[in-house]
Amino acid sequence: MKQEGYNQEAIQSMNRTLILQYLQQEKMCSRVRLAQLSGLKQATITNIINDFISWGIVEEMGLMGGQRGRRAIAIRLEQERFAVIGVRLARQFFDVGLFTLSGELVGERVRTPITDNAPQAVLDGIARSVLAMIHAASGRQILAVGVAVPGPYYAKEGIIEDVFPGWEKICVPEELRSQIPLPVCMEHDANAGVLAERLLGDHDRKYETIVYLAIGQGIGAGIYHNGQIFRGSTGIAGEIGHISINLDGPVCSCGNRGCLTAYASTIALTNRINLARQKIDPAAKLLTWQDLTGDSENAPENDPVIREEFDRNIRYLAAGINSLIYSYNPDLIIIGDEILALDKKIADDLADRLIYLKRHSDKKKVLVRASSFDMDPAFVGAAEVAIDYVFHHLGVFWQ
Repeated sequence: MKQEGYNQEAIQSMNRTLILQYLQQEKMCSRVRLAQLSGLKQATITNIINDFISWGIVEEMGLMGGQRGRRAIAIRLEQERFAVIGVRLARQFFDVGLFTLSGELVGERVRTPITDNAPQAVLDGIARSVLAMIHAASGRQILAVGVAVPGPYYAKEGIIEDVFPGWEKICVPEELRSQIPLPVCMEHDANAGVLAERLLGDHDRKYETIVYLAIGQGIGAGIYHNGQIFRGSTGIAGEIGHISINLDGPVCSCGNRGCLTAYASTIALTNRINLARQKIDPAAKLLTWQDLTGDSENAPENDPVIREEFDRNIRYLAAGINSLIYSYNPDLIIIGDEILALDKKIADDLADRLIYLKRHSDKKKVLVRASSFDMDPAFVGAAEVAIDYVFHHLGVFWQ
């Protein structure tokens, strides 16, 4: 790949983006602290913050911790004037919400069930919801729209494959951009999730390689390494759901056999639970995922059949995660999406099941834990995709 240097204007832009990112992560911060975090000179920090204040992007909030002096004044991102919209497209619904530049949801998220999965019907519905939210956000300047989509998502072409029939023929971002008069940024839902976890999640920022594993109706991994998402050559890196764990298994829509999704997705788990229940009682009611997660009687700890199939799912997932560990050598793996609604202790169960690096057992092992978000990380991540765009394209503040 061709390597190029940076001119003064590019360096200034990168420094501004860096400071905005630190302000988002820290929530409230002094100039001295920003200098410490960024490694920039205090004079540079002062100039950047003065520009931000004059543009209305940040605001001063008074002295921090009772200290005195100009540099101890608390600074935060402006909370009322600017916002972005996050859209989470799933297989059965899409969510739309308004977010501050700090990544906080303003009001309620709006969920719309998908009754017609034809591309135009779904995308028209998303556009209508976004336009309605723009209209309702009186007093706020909406800067961008971030969209998290299921995969495989070929980012360079803007194509979603193997999710809805006919979608592989449409450039999804271009279709939305033709209806929404704002920058529209699109990302695979697992990538959006890992972006949210890295920048806004409740964990130590020391980790260099983070994997967010979304386990729902599909299975995908978002990989964050050295400050950026790893997408691969076409954008589909992290499609762990299409790793084969059984070469003689069922044929997947991708053409492979025995894909992890066919064994460990919430759809596969629900189907196995129903089969197991009907072997015991042919008249047993068929349970939906909503039944499994909405009734405590169906919790794994309260039903031995469900517990057995959930444990089987853990074994399948552990096989896939082992491949992740050897492929990407992450510091941290975060478990999220629908599976947490059935058992929030799944991350602990997976950590116990994983068998890896035995020859180096005295060395640091990867940490496995559940998502720190109450909301779907991919939904928060959709907003973060838009915020990230804004921080790298400050011109949107004047459009």
